[in-house]
Amino acid sequence: MMREKAREYYKKRRDKSGDKKDGRMQMKNNNKGSVSIYIILIFAVLLSFILLIVEGARKNAIRLKTECAMDLSMSSALGEYNRELLEQYELFFIDTSYGKKQASIDHTAEHIKGYLTDNFEASDQMSKDLLGLVAEQVLITDYSLASDENGALLKKQAVDYMKDLYGVSYAKEFKKQLDEVNEKGLFTLDVSAIQGASQSEIDSYPLPKKKVTDKNGDHWEDVRLDNPADAVNATRGIISLVLPAETEISTAAINPSNYLSGRNCNTGSGLAGRTALKSTDELVFNEYILKKSGNYAFPKDNSELKYEMEYILHGKSSDIDNLKATITQLLFLREASNYIFLCASPQRCSEAELLADSVSLAALSPELKEPIKQTILCAWAYAESVYDVRKLLEGGKIPLMKDDESWHYSLDSMFGYATDAMEEDLSAGAGMDYTDYLRLYLMLKDSEIKTKRFMNIVEMDVRRTTGNSYFRLDCCVDSIEAEALISSTYGANYTISRSIAYSE
Repeated sequence: MMREKAREYYKKRRDKSGDKKDGRMQMKNNNKGSVSIYIILIFAVLLSFILLIVEGARKNAIRLKTECAMDLSMSSALGEYNRELLEQYELFFIDTSYGKKQASIDHTAEHIKGYLTDNFEASDQMSKDLLGLVAEQVLITDYSLASDENGALLKKQAVDYMKDLYGVSYAKEFKKQLDEVNEKGLFTLDVSAIQGASQSEIDSYPLPKKKVTDKNGDHWEDVRLDNPADAVNATRGIISLVLPAETEISTAAINPSNYLSGRNCNTGSGLAGRTALKSTDELVFNEYILKKSGNYAFPKDNSELKYEMEYILHGKSSDIDNLKATITQLLFLREASNYIFLCASPQRCSEAELLADSVSLAALSPELKEPIKQTILCAWAYAESVYDVRKLLEGGKIPLMKDDESWHYSLDSMFGYATDAMEEDLSAGAGMDYTDYLRLYLMLKDSEIKTKRFMNIVEMDVRRTTGNSYFRLDCCVDSIEAEALISSTYGANYTISRSIAYSE
C-alpha cells in the first residue's frame, strides 16, 4: 500500500516536471523564430541599401564616363584640323568636307559620335561592361565659320599667331610711315595733273611768228617751242619702262567666281561673345598678309597667282593687270615724293628755271617761263620715279623721301632715263623695299575687301594640294557646340552638351 502511494507521488512529480520542461522548450523555439525573422528583415534592408549604393555608383560612373568621353570626343574633333591650312597659314579650322566634294556640319557630328562610341567601348574585352553606354545621336547646335563677320575668326587666329611670334609693338612703327605719307600728301599730290595743267597753259598761249626766207621767198611761221621735257612727259603710262630687262611677266589668271568673294557663303554664329579685334590689330593682320602672300619682287612658290599681294590690293583677275595697277600706284607715290624734293631743293629749282628761261626766250615767249619750268620739274620727277620703281622691282630699296645723297638723276642725265642701266648693288643704302611700299597701300585698303581677297588667296593655295580640291573657307569651323543623346542598356538616357573652340 505504501509502495503504491509512493509510486503515484513520484509519478505526479515527474508529470509536473515534464510539463515545465515542455513549456521551456516551447518558449525557446518561439525565441528562435523571432530571431530568424529579424535577421531576414535586416538582410532585406541591407540588400536594398547595397543595391541602392550600387545603382547610385553606376549612375555616377555613367555621368563621369559620359562627361569624360564627350570632352575627349570634342577635343578629338578639333584635332581633325585641315593640315594644309595649318602648314601654309598657321590657322586651325575643321574642314567639314573632310576631303570630300560636299561639306556639311553633319559630318562633324558623325565624327564626334564615332569618337563617343570608341570611348564607350570597354578597354578590356574580357571584363563585363557594367555601364552599357551607347551614343544614340549627336547634334551640332551651334558653330562658327572662318568666313563669319567678313573673316573675323580667320583674322583673330592670324593676329594671335603674329602676336605670339613678334609681339604687337612692331606693327605700330609702320603706322608712323603711313602718317608721314599722309602728312606730306604723297597719296593725293597728282604730279601728272600739275604737268597737264602747265602743258595746257603752254598749248593755249599764242606763240609769236617769225619771218622766214627760203627758196619760196619770204613768209611767216610760228616760232617753235622746243621744250626738252616733252620727250619725257610723252612716255607717261608706258609700264614697260619700269620693268627690269628680260623680265618674264606671269600670265596667270583666275576666275573670281570660283572663290569665296564670288559666292554666297555659309554663315555661323561668328565671334558670338568672344573678344573682338582692336583697331591696332588691323595693322598686325596686315603684317600677317604680307608674311603669307607673295609679290612680284618676292614671289611665293606653288601659288595660283604669282603676284598675290598685287591681287589683294587691286582684285583684278590676272597677274599682268594687277602688276600694272601696282606700278601705276608706285609711280604716283614716288613722283609726288620726288616732285616735293625738287621743289624744296634751291639748286635743282635754279637749274630747271635756267633751262626754262632759255627755252622761253628761244620761243620769244618769256611769259611761258613758269609753266615750262613746271613741266621740266614734272619730267625730272617722273624720270626719277621710273628709276625708283625699276629698282624696287629688282629687289632694291628707295627711301620714302630722298635727299641729295640718294637722288639719282641730274637734269642733263634724266633725258636718257628710259635706257639707263640699273646699278649692280640694288640693296645698298637705307630705304624701303617693294614690300614696304605695298604695306603703305595695304594700310589704306578697306578691311573687308582685303580680307575677302586674302581668303580667296587661301582657297587658291590650299586647293592646289592633294585631297583639298573642294576646299572652302565658309565650310571651315572654328568653334562647335554639340549635344549628345546617350543611352544605357541598364535603362537610363542622358543628354550632355559641350562647346569647344580654337580661339578664345
